[in-house]
Amino acid sequence: MNASYGLWLLLGIVFAPFYLMLGGWFLSRPRELRLPLIGVGLLIALTALAWGGMALFAFLLNLAFY
Repeated sequence: MNASYGLWLLLGIVFAPFYLMLGGWFLSRPRELRLPLIGVGLLIALTALAWGGMALFAFLLNLAFY
């Protein structure tokens, strides 16, 4: 259990506001799923855009400093 403390810290404490936000979206009253699903789709799209941008930047750095 030497490297797992960081994982528990990240998943348990750092992402706690994210978990609370998702819980508030899906467990609130009245139940309306359209808006929370739009929010989750936006979060997924922003994450994919950030990862894609970082991958493109890494590729360009690899080309420039080969």
